Amino acid sequence: MSKANGFPICGLGRFIRDYRGKIAAGRLLAAAVVLLAAGAVCGSPGPTAAQTLERVKETQTLRIGHRHDARPFSFVDAAGQPSGYVVEMCRAVAEDLKARLNLPDLKIEFVEVGTEDRFQAVTEGKIDLLCGSSTVTLVRREIVSFSLPTFITGVSAALRTDASRFLKEVLSGRRPSAPPRSLVIEALRNRVFGVRAGTTAETWLEKNLESLAIDARIVKVDDYAKGLAMTASGELDAFFGDRAILLELIAQSQNAGFLELGERHLTYEPYALALARGDEDFRLAVDRALSRIYSSSAIDPLFAKYFGRPNESVRTLFLLSSLPE
Repeated sequence: MSKANGFPICGLGRFIRDYRGKIAAGRLLAAAVVLLAAGAVCGSPGPTAAQTLERVKETQTLRIGHRHDARPFSFVDAAGQPSGYVVEMCRAVAEDLKARLNLPDLKIEFVEVGTEDRFQAVTEGKIDLLCGSSTVTLVRREIVSFSLPTFITGVSAALRTDASRFLKEVLSGRRPSAPPRSLVIEALRNRVFGVRAGTTAETWLEKNLESLAIDARIVKVDDYAKGLAMTASGELDAFFGDRAILLELIAQSQNAGFLELGERHLTYEPYALALARGDEDFRLAVDRALSRIYSSSAIDPLFAKYFGRPNESVRTLFLLSSLPE
């Protein structure tokens, strides 16, 4: 597996290299702390708070929602098994719950979800934990709760290697200073842009094109790989999505030689595990498990498996992400 590099909650070193030194480490550490606080604070409980821990104890089963198309976070491997950085983190959470709640027979039941129904699966009680590439947003916090952050990434644009120089500059952030608005509008006019439906990238793209009043068309696809294939074939001028996912897919794609990823993070987005809103006991148990994982040596091999060996900055951010008892 290639080492896809976004900005994990504990991946400061790789994020800085990806940005080629453009952003100071101190600023990123501050941002991580702010995002950590945002992930730890949730809305007030709903009228009928779920009692997940009681059901887990009764059934001896933890239901984990996973994706098949969000590599390297959540995907189905060659053996047909759920895998990925966040999925394995959820397995570790389950092991912690097994030990702390004295549930030696605790089983994991995996339930595959899509981008469109993943949060609905949480609210309807079909899954206990959503383990994938789920960005924490205020709108989403109206319907579900979120754990401590698990990753920080952002939206980037994938383009053909032979795309126009100025389009690359606008979407890749290569210009030393921001181009005039009129030039940006001209560069984006009459373009066809693709995006994965049901993602924060979709919301961001629609909002920004609307604010610029640009005559561009948005094509929504139901699969990242499909969007990249359409970009490589020239059907799309650019495809927008999660940077880490795009990096991984481009590296593995047969069209890798025709595609490149813009250097620019167009957004900053914290990932976290989604769970039932109003169930504070379960959220506390999950956050406690994550805190223990982040502060233990067990996190190093998990991180290294998907993103490379963690450096000192990475370990510092692990500590920032964990909460004291």
